[in-house]
Amino acid sequence: MNFKTIFGPVRSSRLGNSLGIDLVCDKICSFDCLYCESGKTRTLTTSRAPLVSSDLIIQELSRWLELHSVLPDCVTLGGEGEPCLNSELGKIIKSIKILCPEIPIAVLTNSSLLGNSSVRSELSGADIVLPSLDSLVEEEFQRINRPHSEVSLHGIKQGLLQFSREFKGKFFLEVLILPGFNDSLENQNLIREFLQELRPDRVDVTTMTRPGAYLRSKLPDPAFLKQWQQKLHPQHTGGAHGRSEFQTNITTASQTILASLQRRPQTTEQLALALGLSREQAQPVIDEMIKSGKIKLLTGASAGPNFYVTV
Repeated sequence: MNFKTIFGPVRSSRLGNSLGIDLVCDKICSFDCLYCESGKTRTLTTSRAPLVSSDLIIQELSRWLELHSVLPDCVTLGGEGEPCLNSELGKIIKSIKILCPEIPIAVLTNSSLLGNSSVRSELSGADIVLPSLDSLVEEEFQRINRPHSEVSLHGIKQGLLQFSREFKGKFFLEVLILPGFNDSLENQNLIREFLQELRPDRVDVTTMTRPGAYLRSKLPDPAFLKQWQQKLHPQHTGGAHGRSEFQTNITTASQTILASLQRRPQTTEQLALALGLSREQAQPVIDEMIKSGKIKLLTGASAGPNFYVTV
């Protein structure tokens, strides 16, 4: 069965076997980030609207649960754009809790709407919230995140602080570093000072691993990220999440790959991780999908890692 809003499960170092739900289903966002794996923002906005109905999401999730005997470790609300722009966020979280109360709910957000008390209230129903913060240097913030004019760095800081005080669940902050864009010592020091007040449960320092909206991925020296991890919050950074058992077959593997590639290009290693398989186990599935014309190599990828996309 093809789903409009559901994709995965995918493997996550923070959330385990995570079933994704797209609350936007379009490139509608308050940011137009250089590195966005979903592509360029089509509609740059801070206005909330019922972008995807809770009824559709619950209908699809109910069907997915009927078709799968192994439950995911987590249901993750995200999207091609900013999920908190969906004005039905609170209703969606409550409905999922009723449908499958045993599965934790996580929400990804770029933090731009946390200054809105309604958004914070709706997010309070989640078990885990994963906001992002790439730079506290104004010039870097504008350059890398390309925000809507109504979004301010001060507002993001205050929204994060207020939310961290109110939220009773797990609070995981993500900082994405791009060498030459937001890797300044000034940004490192500002974020480190801010974290002393914010006190998240965990901090993850990441970088681009797939082609972005405006940039090609170029992995930095691992020592570079490790240095940022150690400087920012050594007691909370890193740490791999335990993996649950996930059995698959050719049909479900193909469906998982297609759903995953519809959101972003991925390498063989990333697709294998999404399937819970080794590279050697995943490659025949990928080869068969290329042969049948369902997916293809990303044009121009020969200069770096081979990324796959849907046809």
